[in-house]
Amino acid sequence: MICPNDHAEMREVKILTKYGQTLFLDQCNTCGGIWFDQMELYRAKQGEAEKIDLLDVENLRFPTPVTDTPHNCPKDGTKLFRFTDKYFPQNIIVERCPVCDGFWLNRGEFTKYQKAREALMRPKEKTAEDKKLDEQIEIILKDHRADSSNDVLKRLGNFLSTPVDVNTMLPLEADEKPHETENALNVVLNVLTTILRLFIFK
Repeated sequence: MICPNDHAEMREVKILTKYGQTLFLDQCNTCGGIWFDQMELYRAKQGEAEKIDLLDVENLRFPTPVTDTPHNCPKDGTKLFRFTDKYFPQNIIVERCPVCDGFWLNRGEFTKYQKAREALMRPKEKTAEDKKLDEQIEIILKDHRADSSNDVLKRLGNFLSTPVDVNTMLPLEADEKPHETENALNVVLNVLTTILRLFIFK
């Protein structure tokens, strides 16, 4: 396979997937760029980018500069375009083939991608709304342990029937509460969203 950046011969390199399977990629010996076939970028195990960066460090010490000319897919020759997605880190330059859905990453971009993904996987600090939800759940569980069934059912009923904004999942203010015709739908939505919130924050 020929490198889309400097037209040098690429060679096969091996990394692991999330499930321990071997994944074969193509890396340029000169500029260090990497070609990923469809979905291979997302299947790569966390930390595998460092293994590729360590391959042939001496050969990659003075890489060919990345050209500004448009790149073509090394598989089918189609012009690559800059991949953009609101859920993809904006500071990472990735080019995609519209025909085969492969990805071209210049040297270092794969490492940046994996570091960005690792940061997203770290536990987030709880917001005030998260802490308030935890307090409400703790009160319900405390009442349940004290075996005050009526209080538990009452609190649980109030908690589940509180209307929430379907976009933010936060309780609605008094003047924003829905009309009677919407109450039944809101109760169902609230039950489902509360169950989901319990699983998410568990």
